[in-house]
Amino acid sequence: MAQNAFYANGGCLNVVDFTVGLPMGSYGDRCYSVTYQHEVLVNEKFTIGAGVGYSYHDKFRYSAIPFFISSHYFFVDKRFSPFVNFKIGTYGMFGKKNVGTFEKYSLADKDHDQAFNFYFSPSVGIKAHIAPKVCVIASVSDEAYLVKCFDAGHKDYRSKLSHSLGLNIGICFQINGW
Repeated sequence: MAQNAFYANGGCLNVVDFTVGLPMGSYGDRCYSVTYQHEVLVNEKFTIGAGVGYSYHDKFRYSAIPFFISSHYFFVDKRFSPFVNFKIGTYGMFGKKNVGTFEKYSLADKDHDQAFNFYFSPSVGIKAHIAPKVCVIASVSDEAYLVKCFDAGHKDYRSKLSHSLGLNIGICFQINGW
């Protein structure tokens, strides 16, 4: 009989997500990202673990590698299930191209970087099993990065949250003993 849900003793949950983010808010930016999450199943509905990713931000013109803790909660233990996911952590920024121009979407230079690069991403979506221990997921997220950018109102560089409305598609899978 084909498995319709994840089992806590069936190995860790592995999630690969691809995201296109649309700008939200005054410092929102279009982003393109991929993340990998490796989570332990606490039970058939709840997971917790860690992950890493890569994202590119269009208007600010930088790349980021987020490192985060993550958790999924599947509302029903069935073949199709709505879920919530939360990722929180930090990120490394590299390849900055829009730096020190004193215009909106301009990043601070190295001498004025912020102390902590904060990242978080809550999401809501649905999973659908397509094979035993394999499912596809689709979700909507708020991809948020804390950046030190030019604030035209204060005419100075300040830390601001840059939000993107993420449209995500991915795959989840379990590997026995992993």
